[in-house]
Amino acid sequence: MSDLATQAVIAFCIVLGIWFVVGWQMNRRHGRRLLEWIIRGLRASGGQITASRLGLSGFQVNVHDAQAPFKSIETTVLLQPREILLLWIFNLLRGGADYFVLNGTLRASPRGEVEVTSKGGSFAKPLLKELNEKTWTSQETDSGLIIASRGKQGEKLAEAISPLVEDLRPRLLRLSLSKKAPHLLVNLSLADLDEQSALLLLSSLRDLAQTVAGGRR
Repeated sequence: MSDLATQAVIAFCIVLGIWFVVGWQMNRRHGRRLLEWIIRGLRASGGQITASRLGLSGFQVNVHDAQAPFKSIETTVLLQPREILLLWIFNLLRGGADYFVLNGTLRASPRGEVEVTSKGGSFAKPLLKELNEKTWTSQETDSGLIIASRGKQGEKLAEAISPLVEDLRPRLLRLSLSKKAPHLLVNLSLADLDEQSALLLLSSLRDLAQTVAGGRR
């Protein structure tokens, strides 16, 4: 290897090393803001809130003994790998973002089962393959959501939550309602999220859980 090539490799490694620190600081600040917003939004659910880190690029916030309609809530935030420059760039080119996952156990099981995903999303194909066409019926909305339900109770539940699901649509990757705990599973994109939209997002999820439970605020 020539001296020029060696110097180029060394310079590239130095850049990656410097960027690791820069990217780590970016994720740290961004993660701290998200953590504050999510904790603030989850306080409306009552109960005891605990938070823990998941390595450099994620954290969990859980609510124990939550108020109705929830019994408990487990949330996970997965941040983009900003500290690893090449992986971050590759992730951005693929449309990657920070992600939010909520697993909610309700005080009463939903009467029906519903699955919702975006038509062009990464969950669409694998999800539809899992659903038995003999027991599940699916339809596509004008906004590009696929809503599948099982049985008459599932159809009624899908109809009841449709307006709230549409509110989540810009960020929704997958929503699942099951008779088994955790009853509510939601995967969302956090791209370009600010404090106000974070609080509205968590409020919408509470409203959805209230609707599933058959009650209103």
